[in-house]
Amino acid sequence: MRVPSRQRPPAAALLAVALSVLVAGCTQAVPGHARPAPQHPAASVAATPGSLPATGDVTADATAALQEIWRSAFPAAFGRAWTDIARFEPVHTANAAAPAPTCVDRVADLVGQAFYCPAADAVVWDADTLVPDLHRRFGSAGVTVALAHEVGHAVQTRLGIDEAQSREPRRYPAILLETMADCYAGAAFAQPGLESVGGLATDAPVADDALLALVGFRDPLGVEPGDDSAHGNAFDRVSAFQDGFRDGAARCAAMTTENRVFTQRRFGSAADRARGGDLPLPLLLDAVQHDAVGWFGALAPGRNVPPLNGAVCPVHGGTAQGPVLFCPADGGLSIDRSALAAVHREVGDFAGVTLVASRYGVAVLGALGLATEGPAAGAAAVCLAGAYTAALMEPGRGFTLSPGDLDEAVQVLLTHDWAARDAEGDVDSAEHGFERVARFRAGLLDGPGSCLPHR
Repeated sequence: MRVPSRQRPPAAALLAVALSVLVAGCTQAVPGHARPAPQHPAASVAATPGSLPATGDVTADATAALQEIWRSAFPAAFGRAWTDIARFEPVHTANAAAPAPTCVDRVADLVGQAFYCPAADAVVWDADTLVPDLHRRFGSAGVTVALAHEVGHAVQTRLGIDEAQSREPRRYPAILLETMADCYAGAAFAQPGLESVGGLATDAPVADDALLALVGFRDPLGVEPGDDSAHGNAFDRVSAFQDGFRDGAARCAAMTTENRVFTQRRFGSAADRARGGDLPLPLLLDAVQHDAVGWFGALAPGRNVPPLNGAVCPVHGGTAQGPVLFCPADGGLSIDRSALAAVHREVGDFAGVTLVASRYGVAVLGALGLATEGPAAGAAAVCLAGAYTAALMEPGRGFTLSPGDLDEAVQVLLTHDWAARDAEGDVDSAEHGFERVARFRAGLLDGPGSCLPHR
């Protein structure tokens, strides 16, 4: 988050931490790896080989399933026959002396990566570090989504996108092609053919695991959509996957720079960059209280929308909501600062803002005389948190988003159900992070009117 300069604390030194996605704050820099120019790499993940689960069967099952899926999905969506991908090539990068993989000069160029090479019609991946690490952290879904993304680039090639990009590169920037490939991955995940991949048939929140893997593939902070190496932030990549999952491959092919909004942003100042986009928790809470009370208050004119820490919640209906609490007894909001500080450290500052905004959403429901209990109340709270986030993207505001903030919202929505809890701390147990992210995004794109039930 960014606040006006008079409120900014001194710049602090940051530690560069690899693999920070779920362990350290996601606003810290993730070291990148060289990306071979002719390919479409999906991910760059550092890991240490050794004593990791065998994953050859998973990649073999996933590539076979993806090939079979597109044999039917491609003609159904585009009215033309699918041409099988020529090569699927796992590379054992632990052997530095191994022959160079397809389309790159050295084995070292592939460490931690997967890519599709149009010239050889080949999907190539690091079998010794990337795939085992994805499997350890996200299961079969993590491995499969990385391969599905690369197969998505093969779909693009078969639709003539490579030639179109060479003719009109400005119409087809790298970030658009990567977004389309994420969308095609989502379209593949919606197909029953992936049930043949180990673990996917019985893993109920499999889409959540795929989305969390995509969070790990996001660009480093500060990369702008126009950069040649841009692949997208976590919010945009997850959104593209969801579009493909819900609407199918034709939606992916229709994406353009005119109809697709990319939310990556540059750092607003040197101080913001030095902090990795994160405000210290006390300053964050002070800023969001002053800002959110006004924004949410405008949704219920003439009604009371309380400030933070304005109530002491009883146990019933209190702590079950998570670190930020709406108190049914008096309509106030309260914070468990210790619990919120843990979220702040583990994910980043905007994870906390998302939770605060969701509780303000419940408060607005109460102020308007609407139900604050039940699944509909939790859904409206998540949606209103997204709508408030959209306001923080408007130019000219003092309190506004930093790079990585939207990614932090995605992470907390995927890994916790707090934002979707109602005033009693209840939540729909059948719902997963996929739905929470979708509701947050609906509020962000369509505004608060789409969140509130019609009275």
